Amino acid sequence: MSFIESLKTKLSSSSYKPKIVLAEGWDKNIHEAAQQLWKTGEVVPFLIFRTRSEVYEDVKDNYIVIEEMDLDKYANQLFELRKAKGLTIEQAKSLVKQPNYLASLMVKMGEVDGEICGIQYTTKDTLKPALQILKTAPGAKLVCSAFVMQKGSEQYIFGDCAININPNSEQLADIALGIGQFAKDVVGMTNLKIALLSYSTAGSGAGESVDKVRGAHDILMNNSAAQQFQISPEIQFDASFVPEVMHKKAKSLDWDTNAKIYVFPNIDAGNIGYKIAQRMGGYEAIGPVLIGLAAPVNDLSRGASTSDVVNLAYITGYQALVKRNK
Repeated sequence: MSFIESLKTKLSSSSYKPKIVLAEGWDKNIHEAAQQLWKTGEVVPFLIFRTRSEVYEDVKDNYIVIEEMDLDKYANQLFELRKAKGLTIEQAKSLVKQPNYLASLMVKMGEVDGEICGIQYTTKDTLKPALQILKTAPGAKLVCSAFVMQKGSEQYIFGDCAININPNSEQLADIALGIGQFAKDVVGMTNLKIALLSYSTAGSGAGESVDKVRGAHDILMNNSAAQQFQISPEIQFDASFVPEVMHKKAKSLDWDTNAKIYVFPNIDAGNIGYKIAQRMGGYEAIGPVLIGLAAPVNDLSRGASTSDVVNLAYITGYQALVKRNK
């Protein structure tokens, strides 16, 4: 069963149906995705429109039109959250007219369980209000991203491929923990082997980047939360993916299978790596899924298809269920 099909099954069996706000309701692919989600019923889509003229004729309920709303309660909430940072009530009243801010406030105020944005907004414009309003989850020090890479029965997790440009050792360790927990809680993986990727394996190379990855490994080895995972020292991709190569290059690892979770040393490597696997290797890249926020918010690519939106809604919905059941 594929990752998405397994999420659909879990969502279908739940008595609680998560409500997910789609911040850009006027977008054609968002609209088509919402129609599919309403029919299947695993999650409940909720659409935001800026003006009445944007509302599709077949949208009957579960939507709001910003120009027709009294936004005072949202503006007051935003002001209370950000006044210590210098935000004025006038600025708050202006910001809540923007769907990306309004969507995050709806999540914060418990009106919906999660948010999807980004088919027209940039990643920055999706993430900024989410961080300002929702902030990071308890125990999380940063927000990172993960892709579920799937081909047939093969399934791997890649990260961080979209958010953190050049993480230091501490940040890289936090990324590994966040992605490992996502693999366990949301993807349902049981083979929790994490490869800390590098151009060096077990001391074969040297340099600032290698030192950074080694530092992340040292931090993780002294972190009680990391004990649930098997984590490699710095390792090249071939050694982490092919057991025969692993046993030659990384003799301290006694793994009998390859890693399932791959943590890249920077965004260049991560972004290039997942796209090579997608385009040359034929893997489906599901994501990016944002990890580390206090409530589920996910960012669409501006080239996302209808099926991409639907898949991300299932992921966001299941993230909401996991959070609700904790």
